[in-house]
Amino acid sequence: MKVTDKSYQDHRVFSELERYADFYESLGTSVFSFCSMGTEAHNIDAYVYSSIKGTLESVSIVLTNGRINDAYALLRKYYDSAIINVYSILYLEDNHSIENFIVEKINNWHLRKG
Repeated sequence: MKVTDKSYQDHRVFSELERYADFYESLGTSVFSFCSMGTEAHNIDAYVYSSIKGTLESVSIVLTNGRINDAYALLRKYYDSAIINVYSILYLEDNHSIENFIVEKINNWHLRKG
């Protein structure tokens, strides 16, 4: 059920969510051509940013329908995605080397082998 109140639908949170989703889409496109060192994946950051974009679009959809509690759950997913992305970047930075060319912990997690 869509909330039809004009002042609710025109709230600036909807334009902000769209702006953030566009930012993550642009960021994902910008980093896609770079390889993630330490994994067999082309670029794990691009996948994360694409997922964040979709999460922000979902937040907008559920808010449009007045489902504020669902939006909070999606915001938690957004937060978790950002934290996991930072953690994986830092872990790869600390553990990637010539001797450890593929960082198994991140590679297996990303490829869902382990």
